[in-house]
Amino acid sequence: MSANNSPFGRSSKIQRSPPSTPVPPNTGNENAQPTSAKDQTSLDPVPTSEIQNWMSTIDKSLSEICSISTEGKLNSDQKLRIHNLCRKVSHGSANLAVLYQGLKAKALVNHCTLQTLQEKQDLSDSFRALKESIDSTNRPATHALSFADMVKTSNKNEIRPNNLRSVAIYPKDQSKSSEETKNLVQKIINPEEMKLHVRALRKVKNGGVIISTDTKDDIEKLKLTFKNTSPNLTIDEPFKRRPRVVIVGVPSALREQEVYSCLYEQNIADKFPDLTRENFLASIKLSHKSGKKEAESCNYVIEVPAYIRRALISQNRAFINWSSCPVKDFTSVTKCFKCHFYGHAAKTCKQSEPICGHCSNLGHSDKDCPFKAENPKCASCSLFKKPNGHITGDPDCPVRKMAERRYINSIDYGDG
Repeated sequence: MSANNSPFGRSSKIQRSPPSTPVPPNTGNENAQPTSAKDQTSLDPVPTSEIQNWMSTIDKSLSEICSISTEGKLNSDQKLRIHNLCRKVSHGSANLAVLYQGLKAKALVNHCTLQTLQEKQDLSDSFRALKESIDSTNRPATHALSFADMVKTSNKNEIRPNNLRSVAIYPKDQSKSSEETKNLVQKIINPEEMKLHVRALRKVKNGGVIISTDTKDDIEKLKLTFKNTSPNLTIDEPFKRRPRVVIVGVPSALREQEVYSCLYEQNIADKFPDLTRENFLASIKLSHKSGKKEAESCNYVIEVPAYIRRALISQNRAFINWSSCPVKDFTSVTKCFKCHFYGHAAKTCKQSEPICGHCSNLGHSDKDCPFKAENPKCASCSLFKKPNGHITGDPDCPVRKMAERRYINSIDYGDG
C-alpha cells in the first residue's frame, strides 16, 4: 500500500496546514522590522519539513504492518485489532505534531516580544547614560545654584531679595563722618551725566556710605570714577553674608553631630553626589538653638552655603532620623531693647539713655513707663518720624520690615 493511499496519512494534514508566521506584538513603532529567518531558525530545532518526513515514515511503517498482518496466518479479529491500533498510533503522532507547531508559534511570538523589550531597554540605558553625562558636565564645581533658578522653582512663600548691586565707600581718614563722606560722594558723582540708575544712597557706620544700583555696569562706572578722581576714598563691593535657615522640631535627644549626619545622608548626599561628608560639615555652622530647655524638640538655626539652603528650602523640610522637620529661611534681625532699633544688641548700643518701647519717650524703660494707660507708640518708627500708632516690634512695623528687607538684601543667595 503506498503512502498516498495509506489510511494513516496524517502527514498530509500537517503539510496542508503549516503554522502561520507569528506577528510581533504592536510596540507602537510602525517601522519595527519583523524577526529575521535566522532568529526564527534559532527557535526551531525541529523544522516543519523534518516533522512531515517523520510523519510520512510513521504512516508507511503502519501501512506495512497492516499489510503484513493481512498476509499472515491471523484471524479476522486479530487483523482488525492490529489495524485499529495502528490508526490510533498514527492519530496520536499527528496530534503531537500539531501541538508542537502551536508551541513553536507561541515561542516565536514571545521571542519577538523579548527582542522588542530588549531593544527598548538598550535605548533607555543609552538615554540614561547620556543624561548622566550631560548632568555631570553642566554641574558647577561649587554646586552653586543661581538665584534666578531658585525663583523659577521656589514656592510662593519663599523670600525674594532685590536684584541690586551695591558698593561701599569709606574715607581713608577715619575721623570723617558718614555725612561728610556722603556729601563728598555727591560732589564727585553726577548720576545724570553718568546715566546711573541709583536705587539708594545710605550712610553706614565707620564713616561710610553704600550706593545701590540696578546693574553691574553702573557699579563698574562708580569704581572707575572713584579710582581716578578720589584717592582719599576706598571703594569696594560690600561683603554678603551666608543665608541662615531654621530647622523646626529637631529631636532634642539627638547630638549635634548626629543631626548634621542625618541632614547630609537623608537630604543632601543624593542631590550633590560630589559633595563629601567632610566638605558638607565644613560648609555649615550652627548659629544658635531655640526652644524650651526641657522640651522633646528644639529648633536649629544654621548658616549654610546658598546651594545647600536652596536644596533644603525647595523640599520645605529636612528629614532628621525618624522626624520630618519644617525648614524656613531665618530672616529675624537683631533688635536692641535699649533704643529699639534694629541691627545691634543692647550691650553694643551707643544710646546713653533708654527709650521706652510703649510711649517712645527718652529716659525710662517699658516696665517703668508712666503712660501705660495710653495707646502705644512705636519707638522705632518715632525715631524715623514715621506713623507710630502701633506696638514697638509689631510684625507689620514699617521700620522692622525695612530692617528685615535690608538684612535679606545683604545675604548671598547665589545670584552672582
